[in-house]
Amino acid sequence: MKAGSVAHNLTLVGITAGALALSVGVRLVWPDERWLYEPLHSAMEALGGLAAVVMAFVLLQGKQEPGGGKFGFLAMGFLGMGLLEEFHAIAPLGNGMVLLRSLASLIGGIGFVLVWLPGAEKERAWVRPMPWVMAVTCIALGLWTLALPGHVPQLIRGGEFTATAIAPKSLACMLFIAGAVRFLRDFQRRGRSEDYQFACLGFLFGAAELMFTYSAMWSSGWWFWHGLRLLTYFLVLGYVSRGYLRIVLELTGALTQARRAEEGLRHALADRERLARDLHDGIIQSIYAIGLSLAECRRLIGKDPRQVAKQLGEAIRDLNVVIRDVRNYICGLESEIVSGRGLETAMASLVRTIEGAHTLRFRFQMDPAAADRVTPMQATHLLYIAKEAMSNSLRHSNGQNGLLSLSLVDECVRLMVEDDGTGFNPRNTADQGRGLRNIQARAHELGARCQVVSMAGHGTRVLVDLPLEETHV
Repeated sequence: MKAGSVAHNLTLVGITAGALALSVGVRLVWPDERWLYEPLHSAMEALGGLAAVVMAFVLLQGKQEPGGGKFGFLAMGFLGMGLLEEFHAIAPLGNGMVLLRSLASLIGGIGFVLVWLPGAEKERAWVRPMPWVMAVTCIALGLWTLALPGHVPQLIRGGEFTATAIAPKSLACMLFIAGAVRFLRDFQRRGRSEDYQFACLGFLFGAAELMFTYSAMWSSGWWFWHGLRLLTYFLVLGYVSRGYLRIVLELTGALTQARRAEEGLRHALADRERLARDLHDGIIQSIYAIGLSLAECRRLIGKDPRQVAKQLGEAIRDLNVVIRDVRNYICGLESEIVSGRGLETAMASLVRTIEGAHTLRFRFQMDPAAADRVTPMQATHLLYIAKEAMSNSLRHSNGQNGLLSLSLVDECVRLMVEDDGTGFNPRNTADQGRGLRNIQARAHELGARCQVVSMAGHGTRVLVDLPLEETHV
C-alpha cells in the first residue's frame, strides 16, 4: 500500500475516533445536563437540510460526467435527507419530530450504500428519475407526519429514545460507513479527491448516527452529535462552494478563450475579405484592362503595327506593375498613395491604360485642392473605387464616353465616375455584383456616402462623397 493511501486512511480513522472520543468526553463532563433550546435546534437542522438539498443538485450535475453514475444515488440520499430535515426543523416536539429525523438519516445512508451497485446498474434508465421520486415521497411523508402526528409510532418514552427510534439510526450508521468504505476504495484506485471527501462525509455521518444510539433528548451527547452533523454539513457546503468556484473559473476561462478565438476569427475573416476586395479591385481589374489592351492589339495587328507596338509596350509596363503588386501582397506589403499628387498620377495612369484598350474613352478631371484634402489611406480607397467603377463601365455599359473626376463639392471631396452606356436598375440586387458591393464597403469604411445613379438607356453615375471632417488638411 502506498504511503499516501496509508496517510489518508489514518486521517479518516483519526477523524472518526476523535469525534467519538469527544462525544464520550462531553458525556463524562456533563453527564446529566439537559439544554432545552428549541430555536437553536431548529436553526441547526434547517441549515443542515438546506446544505443537503444544495449538495443534491450539485451531484445531479456531476452524474453527467463519465463515471458519475454513483452520484445519482448519492444525490437521491442527500435530497431525501435534506427535505426531511427541513420538515424535522419545523415539526413540534414529539414522536413526529424524531421520526422525521430517523427517516432522514436512513435515506441518507441508503444513498451512500447504493454506490456499491455495479457500474452497469448505476447507468440504467430507472436510476435517472429516482432523485425526483425520492423528493416527492419525502415531501408527502413530511406533510403526513405534520398533519397526522397521532398516527406516528412511539419513539420517545420518559425522555429516552425507544428501540423503534434507535433501530433506523443504527442501520443508517452502518449504511453511511459502508458507503464511506466504498468511496475510500475508489479513491485508492483512482485518486480522485471527490471520493476521499465523500468518504470523510460518510464516516462523520456514521459517527453522528452512532452517537445518537446512546444519547437522550437535549442531553450533552445529543447536542454534540447535532453539532457533528452540522460540522459535516459545513464540509458539504465547502465542497459545494469549491466546486461552484471551480465551475465558474472553468467557464470564465472557456468564455475568455472563446472570445479570443472569436476575435481572432473575426480578424482573420476581415483580413480575408479585405485581401479579396483589394485583389478584386486592384490586381484583377488591372489584368482585365491589360487583357482588353492585348485583344485590341490582335485587332490592330494588320492595320496599325505602330499602335500595336505602343500598346504592347504599355501592356508590358502594366504587367510589371501587376507583378510588383502581387509580390507586395505575398510579402504583406500594401501599396499606398503618399500624397494628393500621387493620387492624381495614379488616376491619370488608370485613364491612359483604359484609353488604349476599349472604344470607351474616359476624360479625367482633377481638382488639386480636393486631392490635397485626402489622406494616403483615403486616396488608396478612392483609387480602388475608381478602378472598379471604370472596369464595370468597360464590361457592361457599351458606352462611348466616360468621366473620372475628383472635386470639392458642398464641404465634401467628391469622386465621380460616369458613362453614357446602357445603364441598369440599381435597385435590382441581381444586377449588383461583387464590384458594386466592394465600392459600397469601401465608402462605408471611409465614412463616405455612396450613390449609384443609373437608368436603362441613360448611362451610370457613381458618386462617393467624403466629408471634409473625415479628411486631414
